[in-house]
This record gives sequence, structure tokens and C-alpha cells, in this order.
Amino acid sequence: MAGAGASADASPAAGVPAGAPTAPVAPAVPGRDPAGVPATAEAAVAALAAAGPGAPFLIGVRHHAPSLAAALPALLDAADPDVLLVELPAEFQPWLGWLAHEETEAPVALAAVPAAGPGAGPTGERGPAFYPFADFSPELVALRWAARNGVPAVACDLPLADRAWAEGRDGASAPVPGAASAPVPGEGHGLSAALRSRLTGREGDDLWDRLVEAQAPGSTPEALRRAALLTGWALRHEAEARGGAHGTDLVREACMRGHVAEALAGGRRPAVVVGAFHTPALLRSAAGADGTACTAVAAAEEAGSPGPSSVPEPSAGGHADGTAGAAACTVSLIPYTYPLLDSRSGYPAGIRDPEWQHTVLEAAGDPAAVHEALVRTAVRLCAALREQGHPYGPADGREIVRVAGDLARLRDLPAPGRGELLEAVQTVLGRGETYGTGRAVAQALERVLVGARTGRPAPAAPRSGLSPAVEAETAALALPGPQDAHEKAPRDLRLDPARSALDRRRELLLRRLTVCGIPYAQEQEVTGAAGGEGLTTRWRVRWTPATAAMLTAAGARGVTPAQAAEGVLRQRHA
Repeated sequence: MAGAGASADASPAAGVPAGAPTAPVAPAVPGRDPAGVPATAEAAVAALAAAGPGAPFLIGVRHHAPSLAAALPALLDAADPDVLLVELPAEFQPWLGWLAHEETEAPVALAAVPAAGPGAGPTGERGPAFYPFADFSPELVALRWAARNGVPAVACDLPLADRAWAEGRDGASAPVPGAASAPVPGEGHGLSAALRSRLTGREGDDLWDRLVEAQAPGSTPEALRRAALLTGWALRHEAEARGGAHGTDLVREACMRGHVAEALAGGRRPAVVVGAFHTPALLRSAAGADGTACTAVAAAEEAGSPGPSSVPEPSAGGHADGTAGAAACTVSLIPYTYPLLDSRSGYPAGIRDPEWQHTVLEAAGDPAAVHEALVRTAVRLCAALREQGHPYGPADGREIVRVAGDLARLRDLPAPGRGELLEAVQTVLGRGETYGTGRAVAQALERVLVGARTGRPAPAAPRSGLSPAVEAETAALALPGPQDAHEKAPRDLRLDPARSALDRRRELLLRRLTVCGIPYAQEQEVTGAAGGEGLTTRWRVRWTPATAAMLTAAGARGVTPAQAAEGVLRQRHA
């Protein structure tokens, strides 16, 4: 989802109720922007937050936003929608029930691969498309609310099989939610940079964190919703000033508007949970506005952008078809981990320090609960450092809490956030050292703030026959399996298949998985004596979410590694 961020020293936009987070108001620009959206903060918030007959209840989110996730159930209770629209690709529709299932434990991810295998289409050419969800992901919270209350949920985003994804992301990796929907905070001299300069001025300050997350403690759910909508409008306004939103985003938004229009035409009250950046495009006025952006959207709609469609229930192999004749995709619900969810793992729409974000979710906007979470985190950091042999104790933990609280008060924040915690830790424990103590502190922060949680789909969720077979075989051969997904580095294996029966079985499995295109093992070069051919083989082996996703796709060719490999080879040489 598109992300954004905030300030602490300006007055809130007009129309925001008492108790709203204090947020800077973007400069007023008369008239309307190219997308037909109100061009002042006051008018934008009023239009976006409007609710009632004939209008969707818009909730602008970031893909991982703990404070807004905590407020979502109350917002949806108040809106009482007849249908929930969520920014997820149409192929995921059959899996929404399993994602929201009470026995599904986050973090998990929905992964999509063309049913024909990698390289078969716009998704396959770039590898699996992963959509991870944690307990603090607003979309997952909304889907769970819908499941509890018997409200139908609809995946309203463009199908992944649509050519617009490939045309708009040439040379990019597989699509991820919100990876490129908004301007990069602080890039250039636009609105993002101007707002950030009014805060701490620190590199990497995030508009969403400052406008929404940092102001959340003590705020009402509606105030948070309006702050999020304001943030999305600000980033959209900046994007329009820089030449307009990305063409792929315009096509996606046309698809989303089609779902909203269908719900309204049927007399239903839709609640729409989408990236905050997209909410201005879903205003009814945007559909009939003049301008370049609207012309592009109209062209996309005339070209046949898919609208709502029925999608079949997933089979045991996880197959689901797209719309408008799109190629079938293989979708699977797979376990995920907090280390992989952390943005430093390379996931473009990830978030820093997932375990800390989980504590913010549990605090549910209560300043006292946030303070208690800060105290617990400081104690755990000191304990982790003591385990490494460093003499940090209760006094140091108390000083971390004091410094973080003082920083929050200086910045007029209702409670310390992640930024204040990190600065306090660097001051009290790191003491400006890069090596030695500084490195130990960094390791403790990773252990305590990132965490090591691993999720689990509901036991009854559909799985392909190949996945259980491979998991059983890796366990029997003492190779990395799903239980080792938290490992950051691949394992190095040296096998002697000519003289060891166990190594021969391992070698055979690794080569079969390689033939199937499963990202699990990479063979390394081995040179024998005097430069001759080696008698052994070397492999680097690691189980990742991509392994689980591709096993589901390869399951179409067989339910055992031998069957799947034979199916792939027969197809190659047919």
C-alpha cells in the first residue's frame, strides 16, 4: 500500500474532529488537481471522509500500519458496511476466507505464480508475487472483521495476470502491494521533503509514521482515518505535480472504481480498504473530471480493464483464474516470518522492526500501554546485551525510557515511538560507537525489535500434494525445511553421492527440485585434484517462502518430486 508520514507542529486540517492528530496542512492550491480531486487539504479531507448513502466509506491505509490496524474494527463497526472491498488482486478472491480463518496464524503470505510455471507470463517472468500479512496489516484486520460479522469481502484490485502489470513494471521484480504507488518520502524538493524538514530533519523520516502512527496514541479511530486520508491526498497531490500517477496505478484504480460503482449501483454500503495514495482516485468526482490523468483512466476503462468477477473456489492445487480471459494463476497461502517482513530483508513494502510494530498494535492507541511496551522493550534490550557479556542493567533500561519520553515531549508527541526509542538506545547504550559495543547493540536491537515469529496457515487450507511430499523428504534427509525458514544464510552441503547412500538420495532430491525450478538449492563449482573433475558436489541450500510458493505451482506436474521432475522434462522435450 502506498505509505506516507507526518508532523507534530502544525494545526490540523479543517473538518478533522476534536482529538485528531496534529498534522501539517499542505499549502492550499486553488481549484482542483488534474484528477479532479479537491486541491486543498480542508476540502480533500471533507470529501474523502464523507459517508452516507451513495458514497463509499474510504479507509486509506499503509500495508503495515499497526495504529490504524488497531482502529479498524471500531471504524468498520461504525460504518456497518454491506460489503468490504480490499486492495488485493482478483486471483486472491478464493483465498480471502482462508486468510481470515481463525486458525490461520500470521505472519503468512499469499503467493501467486502463473499456473504454467515460472516464466510463463507477466508474473512468472519476475518470479512469485508475494503479499505478506501480519497481525498489524490493516487488510488482514479488515478481512477478519468481515469474517466475524458475516460481511462479504471482495478483492478489488487488478488481476496479477493483467498485461498492465508487465507493461508498467518492465525490468522490475514481481508486484508487491504499494511498492511503487507513491513518491519516495524526502525525494527531491517536493511536498514530502518540505514536510520532513519541518520535523526532525532526519534522513529516512517517513510521512506516514509522523502524520499517522506517531500521533495515534490517545486519538480517536475517526481522527486516525482522517489523518491517513490527508496523508494519501498529500502524496497524491505531489505525484500529480510531478507529472501524474503511474500508468499502472491508473489502470488499477479504474478496476477499483468499477467494484465501488457496482456495489453502489446494487444499493449496498461498501467500505473500501485501499492504499491511502489511491483514495483520491476513488472519489465519485474523479470519474468525470477533465485532465490528463482522467483521460488515461478513461482510456484504460475503454480498453477493457477488468471489473468485478466471480472467481472459482481454490482446488487442492491452489489454482484460481483471473478475469477477462487472463491466464490462470496458482495461488497459495504460505507461512511467512518477521525477519522476511522487515524491510531490510529486501521486501519493498516491508516495515522496519515488525516485533515492535506488533507491540504497538497490542497497545491499541493507549498512551499508557505504549509506555509499558517501551519499558518492556528497554528491559529486553538490556537482557539481550547481558547475554552477550555486556554489563547493562535496570538503570540503563530506566534511562532509555527517560530519554525516549523526553524526546517525545520535545516533539510534542503523545507517546514515544520507534524513532524516539532508537535514538534513546543509541544515546544510552551505543554511546556513538560503531564497532564493539555499537555492534552488540545492533544485534540486540535486531533480536528484540525484528523478532522471529513464523506464521502458519489454517491446517485445513488447501495444499498441493507436492508440498507435503517434499517437506517429508527433506525431514527424512535432514535437509532444511519449513521449520528452518527463519535462517538468514543458506547451508553449505558437500555431498558424496558415489559412496554415500544418504548423500545419493539428497543429491537426487536437490536435482529434481532444480529441474522443477524450485528456488531451494544452488549447485557450487567443485574442482578435483590437478584441476580434474571432482568426486563430490557442493550445494547451498535454503528454504524460503519462494520455495513454498513454487512447490504449489510445480504441483500441477506431479505429487512427488520424481513425478514433477519427469513432467517438466517431458514437456521440455515434447
